[in-house]
Amino acid sequence: MLTGSQKLKVIIADSSNFSRLVLTNMVQAQPDLEVLDTAANEMELVAAVRLQRPDVVLADLNLEYQRQLLCLQQVYQESGVPALVLLHQVNQSEGAAMKAAETGIYDYILKPAHQLQPRLRDMQGEILKKIRAVRQPEFVSTFSLPNDSVFALKTPAAKAPKGVIVIGASTGGTQAIEKIVARLDEKLDACVLIAVHLPAGFTGSFARRLQTLTSLKVVEGRPGLNLLKGKIIIAPGGKNMVVLPQLSRTGNYKIGFAPDSENVYDRPSVDKLMESVAAIGSKNVMGIVLTGMGSDGTKGLKAIRKKGGLTVAQDQASSVIFGMAKSAIEQGHVTHVRSLFRIPALINKFITDLPAAEAIQKPGF
Repeated sequence: MLTGSQKLKVIIADSSNFSRLVLTNMVQAQPDLEVLDTAANEMELVAAVRLQRPDVVLADLNLEYQRQLLCLQQVYQESGVPALVLLHQVNQSEGAAMKAAETGIYDYILKPAHQLQPRLRDMQGEILKKIRAVRQPEFVSTFSLPNDSVFALKTPAAKAPKGVIVIGASTGGTQAIEKIVARLDEKLDACVLIAVHLPAGFTGSFARRLQTLTSLKVVEGRPGLNLLKGKIIIAPGGKNMVVLPQLSRTGNYKIGFAPDSENVYDRPSVDKLMESVAAIGSKNVMGIVLTGMGSDGTKGLKAIRKKGGLTVAQDQASSVIFGMAKSAIEQGHVTHVRSLFRIPALINKFITDLPAAEAIQKPGF
């Protein structure tokens, strides 16, 4: 989740040069918002999101244009970036709304009907309020039309992962994780969740560093982010990231945050993240505890193993500090002890060997 001190980054998409200019000036004038780029068409928007990594897209949209829906769907599938759309009041059917619900649209703003050039400044308050809505911890992605029909945002089934990998570490963990991520299969059919004990403000640069080492998508966790294959999600520093069910759609899961642990040094909590994943009840989960001081991760591996998942600990010889892994091993919750340099191959093989028919679908991702 963005903190109050961070600027919320926006990309604006509109075919009108005038509208792009007005919207840019409107948003850029706010001290807590920043316009990273603008796009005049679908191709420009996809390219801008890939390059700039915004927090939200503000787009002018006609839901009857299939190519616009496909564009926003592509943006959401690749990056998880939600969209706030400016809608024309005319020609908005319920069928179009159902399609929009699958694209990452989390809210809309109606443009006045029968105006060749709508007065965007008159809508400034609503536009800015709804852009800032993605900053709130209770943010939930939903889409509704004026007829009060509400459609929960859906994650395309094509991106569901076969398995989930959960990695936890502390002292020496960032370097260890870099070595693992750099050797992961570029087509890994899994979602990788990482919790390493770091303070707030440090995980953003860590995520960017990891992105230079892999073609898999690396992002910081934020409320409502879906678990998708080929994605690596880093728990934000100082926050206890967990996996939560989407109440609006049975069998789907998203990123959430749990209350702070009593031990301020064990944040993000490896135990909390692993235990939340174990609650899924699937055998297609691998839990890994790496180098670090203390015992965080021991309870998490216990929960994963109890549900039939694979549990791994880094060996002493390759650990900077043999504390967390040692604790899990001594408690009897580890099925495999491996050198750091052998763990990536174990991950790749674990996911490859999972039968597609047993992919995480019941309850599923």
